[in-house]
Amino acid sequence: MITIAIAIRDQNDRAVITALLKEQTDFRIISSGLDGYDALKSATTQHPDIIIMDFHLEDIDSLELAPIIRRKSPSTALLVLYSPDDQIEQNAVANSLKAGISGCLLRQDVFNNLVPSIRSVFYGGVYLSNLVKNHAINYFSMSAEASPVELNIAWHPFTSTELNILNGISRGYTDREIAKSLNINIGSLRNCISRVKKRTGSKNRTQAAIFAMQWL
Repeated sequence: MITIAIAIRDQNDRAVITALLKEQTDFRIISSGLDGYDALKSATTQHPDIIIMDFHLEDIDSLELAPIIRRKSPSTALLVLYSPDDQIEQNAVANSLKAGISGCLLRQDVFNNLVPSIRSVFYGGVYLSNLVKNHAINYFSMSAEASPVELNIAWHPFTSTELNILNGISRGYTDREIAKSLNINIGSLRNCISRVKKRTGSKNRTQAAIFAMQWL
């Protein structure tokens, strides 16, 4: 069962999201609120698997709130919804990933992509709407060109095994599923991920998967 908390300021949006989630037999909504306080309270007291929240909350920005939630509930994955009027800039997407947010979804994509995005981040993957994904790829490409020493990046493409592993992570597959598909053991897979993180200067597997998207 995937437990989910909602922190969405618009009542109609909350109702739509709630209805979509209730259609899934393995989803359970454990709290529903409208601001950052509600999200943090749920993270602290209930430790949901997923928190779905607005990019811009009434009382705090999601980029400020994400690291706090991650400290209070490290196992909770964060999925952020962008509105059409939000300024989706390259650095905003990158900062979201650096803050520990695993999913960035455009509101217009909610009907088709909310459920798969939840499953993806629940299993340790990352989910980005296409526009957001393009911003992330462009940002990391530009940053790498601007300061390769600072990012500690070795400039050559990933191996096929590394790409397959990172592609599996981005699609939400578990380590066991990825290892089985590639016919390698779990230890080798995790060692490979560690090497990629070190080579790309990534703090976690989500950042490594995003960086690798330009090679996928």
